[in-house]
Amino acid sequence: MSQEMCTVAVVVPVYNSDDTIGECISSIQKQTYTALQIIVVDDGSTDGSGDICDRMASADSRIVVIHQQNRGRTAARYSGVAAATGQWLTFVDSDDTLPVDAIRNLVEHASDDTDIVLGNGQSLAGEQRSVIPIEEFRHKAVRAEGTIGVPWGSLYRRQLLTHYLFDLPRGIMMGEDYIFWLRLVFSTEKDVHIIYKDVYCKGPDHTSNSFVWTANYAQQLQDYRLQAIPEGELAKYEADMFQDRVANLFAVATWSRRREWAESKFYKDIVADSKRLAIPLSARQRLVLWLPSLRLRRAAGSIATFFHSLKNK
Repeated sequence: MSQEMCTVAVVVPVYNSDDTIGECISSIQKQTYTALQIIVVDDGSTDGSGDICDRMASADSRIVVIHQQNRGRTAARYSGVAAATGQWLTFVDSDDTLPVDAIRNLVEHASDDTDIVLGNGQSLAGEQRSVIPIEEFRHKAVRAEGTIGVPWGSLYRRQLLTHYLFDLPRGIMMGEDYIFWLRLVFSTEKDVHIIYKDVYCKGPDHTSNSFVWTANYAQQLQDYRLQAIPEGELAKYEADMFQDRVANLFAVATWSRRREWAESKFYKDIVADSKRLAIPLSARQRLVLWLPSLRLRRAAGSIATFFHSLKNK
């Protein structure tokens, strides 16, 4: 594909980011790939974010600013998608930046035989292939491997990004990107192209650090997950779903008191499916779940995360 012939739309949802949005947009402007449409969606900011965006747009004709009432990040992303005219599209969060060659590296792997270019392929453990068959990639997506499950750092064919991918209640604010990916990978039959370069610089993740998981919320995500996978194919992905549900269970167990999740449908379904699928929880997992206090479970989770990070360095 001729790199300078293909316009790429870069969608940036913004809400009260006046301390980071200038640097974010500047990193997009400085891309060595210049055929860009930069769509900034001011989602009802109450600080100076909107003014910063307008000033930068007045100096760069590639920047389009949309001001809307606050509707949440997912709705803001879709507003940007709906305004985009480029053949390909990527997302950048307002507190993040792009390496200078990020979009060029992504576009170099775009072609007629793919709808998705996954950036940061090094996040997929043990993976080295430049193309992964869509059937196999779907299993990885259900397991949320690596950076699958976040919208940033990848390139998408714009026509694939229909309203359906973003149609979630505003209250779904953690795990909504995962549902986006599930709907995405079951909306195409084309294989996924992978690149193994740093194409994204992630800023501080405030949402995951402050979000309080509950069993009811985890069950809502499971319901949306089941709806995203075609009913006739659910059986193929049960083991993958189980793996991610257990990860969500431990998020719940480190934020909620036992009486709030031990009798929930979410927990009981996991116990039943563990037996039905013959996938037992590990001894360590069972021990953490049975620790008598929230404080101990949270401490055990922090220690496990620490040693897991050392193992993967």
